[in-house]
Amino acid sequence: LPASYFDNIRAYVEQGGALLIAAGPDFASAQSIYRSPLAPAIPGEPTSQVFETGFRPEITDLGRRHPVTQGLDGRTTAEEAADPADPAWGRWFRLIDVAPKPDTETVMQGVEGKPLLVLDRMGEGRVALLTSDQVWLWARGFEGGGPQAELLRRVAHWSMKEPDLEEESLQV
Repeated sequence: LPASYFDNIRAYVEQGGALLIAAGPDFASAQSIYRSPLAPAIPGEPTSQVFETGFRPEITDLGRRHPVTQGLDGRTTAEEAADPADPAWGRWFRLIDVAPKPDTETVMQGVEGKPLLVLDRMGEGRVALLTSDQVWLWARGFEGGGPQAELLRRVAHWSMKEPDLEEESLQV
């Protein structure tokens, strides 16, 4: 795409739009969209390292409290969330290593604790970076699958600022 298109996407996000990036191997290459005018909107810089090994996605400590991933693993009480045993989700086989920018929120992790789902705000908009293109494995039920539809639904609704998925929401 022409650089002006990426600049328009960045401006759209700054003005209140939403962006979801599901990164594949191209994200780690010299032709990455990170090397375009869209870079300021992307919450993590690729390190050029691609992990191609099986791993089970995990929710981070922050993710256990964040509305996008809270309870996604089926744990509903604080005691259950403190249990180190991870849910029996199916494995993924590729993760693009990124260095998250300051003030971003890593709510899921993958290989060696590397960021898997990073959320950020830019101007009035929101951006989600999924550092793998393997989420489809959950939908196919590979090794038992996982909550693919629910995860993507929550990311989309958080991105669109749905009140139920606000981090600072107060409900009485």
